[in-house]
Amino acid sequence: MSRPLHELQLRAGVLAQVPEALRMECIGIARDKSPSAAFDLASIAAHKHGIGGMQATGVAKATRWLAMIRRDYGEDIFNQAARTFAAPTPTT
Repeated sequence: MSRPLHELQLRAGVLAQVPEALRMECIGIARDKSPSAAFDLASIAAHKHGIGGMQATGVAKATRWLAMIRRDYGEDIFNQAARTFAAPTPTT
């Protein structure tokens, strides 16, 4: 049973708060990998970008949720979500 799209989008939303280079790498991972593989690879990517501990776990989980959007809802919905997260984060 898949989770509601809105829930997956909220959970993946953490990616909007990470540096752009890491965010784009995670979107690419979610585009090409299974949710489990996406989690593992995103964790490695976060550490490579100098993010560790719980924050790296959060990035890995968000990437897994994004991969689940692709798996459960298809490429078109995934691409819409990815565009949302790929947009520059507004500065305050």
